[in-house]
Amino acid sequence: MTAALPRSVRLRTLNSLMATMVGTAPQLRRDVDAVLRVFENDDDTDPGLGPEGLAAAAAQMLQLLAPQQPVPAIAVLDHRDLPFDALWAPERIADALATTGEAVDVLFWVVGLQDQYLSGPRARSAKWRQAYDEAVEGLHAMAARQAGRRRLTVVVL
Repeated sequence: MTAALPRSVRLRTLNSLMATMVGTAPQLRRDVDAVLRVFENDDDTDPGLGPEGLAAAAAQMLQLLAPQQPVPAIAVLDHRDLPFDALWAPERIADALATTGEAVDVLFWVVGLQDQYLSGPRARSAKWRQAYDEAVEGLHAMAARQAGRRRLTVVVL
């Protein structure tokens, strides 16, 4: 995979995010590190999960990592196949958030954006890094506008 950041770095970023959501007990860190080692060594991870499958997998991970904590509703905006377009982003965000119903606590997970902007030679381009940063800022702003009174955590990978 030719992404801007090695897969292990992106997984560790996700690990850090999840650790802040569920706590950082020593046993939890060891468990998450063990899971990360398995994923780092698996180059054939199934790319066939759609948004619903990704949301279910994230919910299962959070439940396993912190069974005593309530799991937030999870919405997934998948940019692995469709290019990011600011013109259509509000509609796609609304559609993704609609899958969570009236949930008060929502984890909004945007996947594929980093690969779109920062893969291969683009990773070294200041122009593409700036475009990626602007896309992320735009997603945060659009999601915040649509969140209403919900607590919304936005994760962009």
